[in-house]
Amino acid sequence: MDLTEFSTFDAVGLAELILRGDLSAKEASNLAVDGIHLINPSLNAVNEVFEDRIDGPDNNVNRNGRLFGVPILNKDLSFAEAGRKQEMGSMFTKGFRPTTDSTTVERLRNAGVNIIGRTATPEFGNSGLTESVIQGVTRNPWDVNRTPGGSSGGSAAMVAAGCVPVATASDGGGSTRTPAAVCGLIGLKATRGLIPVGPRRGEGGSGLTGPFAVMRTMRDCAATLDVMAGPALGDAYVVQKPVSPYGTFIKQPMPRLRIAYSDHNWAGVQTSESSREALKFALQHLESEGHIIEEAFPDLKWSEFFEATIVVMCANLANSLDSLSAAMGIEPNPDNLQSSTWACYQLGKTYTSGDLLTALGQFNDVSRTMGTFMENHDVVVLPTNVFPAPLLEDCYQCNPSEPITGAQYQENVYSNDHFLALTNTTGQPSITLPLYQSKDGLPVGVQFVGRCAEDSVLLQIGAFFEQATPWINRRPAVHVSTQQHSSPLTLGL
Repeated sequence: MDLTEFSTFDAVGLAELILRGDLSAKEASNLAVDGIHLINPSLNAVNEVFEDRIDGPDNNVNRNGRLFGVPILNKDLSFAEAGRKQEMGSMFTKGFRPTTDSTTVERLRNAGVNIIGRTATPEFGNSGLTESVIQGVTRNPWDVNRTPGGSSGGSAAMVAAGCVPVATASDGGGSTRTPAAVCGLIGLKATRGLIPVGPRRGEGGSGLTGPFAVMRTMRDCAATLDVMAGPALGDAYVVQKPVSPYGTFIKQPMPRLRIAYSDHNWAGVQTSESSREALKFALQHLESEGHIIEEAFPDLKWSEFFEATIVVMCANLANSLDSLSAAMGIEPNPDNLQSSTWACYQLGKTYTSGDLLTALGQFNDVSRTMGTFMENHDVVVLPTNVFPAPLLEDCYQCNPSEPITGAQYQENVYSNDHFLALTNTTGQPSITLPLYQSKDGLPVGVQFVGRCAEDSVLLQIGAFFEQATPWINRRPAVHVSTQQHSSPLTLGL
C-alpha cells in the first residue's frame, strides 16, 4: 500500500484491514509517519512524532479494541498523556509533562488506536487560528496562504491532507468546528457532559469546552463518539449514551424534522456570499426530503452574551495559568506568554467571583431562551463561519504590533465565529459538515444544531448529506496523494 491508497481509508476501514491481516499496525503507522514527514514542511501542523510508536502501538493499548492499530494524532491541548510532553502552544509550558492521562486518552487507547504525535495549537487554545511563538504559523492544505482555523488547526490540517484519518480536537467557542469547516472536514461539538473532560477537572471552561475529534467520514464520527462518550466515575453531571451504538444511527433515515434557519449575523458583520449560499444549498436538500423549514431564531441580547463570554473565557484562562504556575514553579509574565495571552490573563485577574457568577447567570438566561425555542424546532441550521478560511495576512497576530486589551483580542478571536459560541454556552450538540465550496474552491461548512442529548439526530443528518452530496473525494492542494517525495524520508521533524 502506498500513501495515495492509504489516504482513501478512514479509521474504520483501516481497522478492518488490520483485523483481517491485510495491513499490519506497523505498516499503518509507518505510512502515517511518512505522510507527516512529507506534508509537515508545507503546513507546520505537527510539533512532535512519537518515535517509539512509529512501528505500531505500544503495550498500553488494547489489542482487541475496535480501532486497533489505527494511527491518529493528538491535539497538544486537552488530551493529556502521562509522561508525554503537553506544551499547549506556549513557551510558558515548554517541556511540561502531565502525570495523569485524560479520560479521553484512556478511552482511545482502550479502543486500540496508536497516538503517533502531537498537533499544533495556539497558546492555550486562545485563538481562532493556529499560530504561536513556540510553533510558528500553521497553514491550510487547501491554500497555504490561509489559516486552517483554530484552535484545532493542526489536527484539521493533517486529517485534510490525508496523513491520518482522525485527530483529536476540542471546542470552547468553535475550536473544533471552525478548523473542520475551513479544512473540509466533519467537526462535532457533542452535548455538554456526553464526553468526560476529567479526571483532573470536572468541566472545561465553566462548561464551555468539550473534547472530541475531526474526521472525513460519518462512520468515523460515529465510531469515535462510541469510543469517547459516556460518563466517567465521579463526573458531576452525566449524559447517558443511547442504548444503541451511535454507529447504528447513521444507517437509519432521518426522522421528519422541524427545522429553523438563519443567516443573520447578530454581531453586525456581513455574512459572506459563500456562507449564505452554502446554507441555501443545505436547506434545498432538506426541503426536498419533506422537512418543515422556516426562517426563525430566538431574540437574544447578543452584546450582553459576548460580554459574558469574555468574562468566562478570560477568568478561566487566568485560573488555568495560575494552576500551571503552582505546578511548575514558574510565574506567568510577558516574557513567557504571548502579548495577546498576557492581555487576556491580566483581564481575567481583574474579575471577581461576583463577575464570574453574573456572567454564568447571563449564560443561564441564554440557555433558557434557546431551550424554549427548541421546543418547537428539532434542528437549527446556520452558517458555520461568517466567511471561509481567511488569508493569513488578514488575520490578527498572537503578538500584535500595537498594544491590545484582552477584550479587544477576544472580539478579534470571535470575528469569524459568531455562529459557533452559542452552543458552547447552551451545551447543545452541533456539527459542521463540508457541504459546499466557494467559487475559488475553498471548503465552506454548514452547521446543524440539535437538542441536548440528541447527538444521534445530527449523525443522521450527516449520514444523509454524505450520501446526497458526497465530499469524500475532494482533495486539497497539499495532500499525500499529490505531493512528491523529493528525497528519502527520515525520522524526526
